[in-house]
Amino acid sequence: MVLGHQGYGDPDTRKENMKLKKMVWQNEEGEIKETTDGLPKGWRKGKLLGAKGQEVTDAQAKEWGISSKAKAPKENKSK
Repeated sequence: MVLGHQGYGDPDTRKENMKLKKMVWQNEEGEIKETTDGLPKGWRKGKLLGAKGQEVTDAQAKEWGISSKAKAPKENKSK
């Protein structure tokens, strides 16, 4: 039997958190959208998945289809 260790940086076992910048909603059809206030336009019903300022894992954010991390800046090669 092989036992793994979470400290080695396996991407499936790491749990990094991020704070939501907007409210995350899901409608009856399963669509997920972000808004700054209330339900998205045209929606009659919706389930609040996450409120602004709430911490969620990167895996959860990825599952919802929202951006999880800022990209690293590209190196300036113009010199």
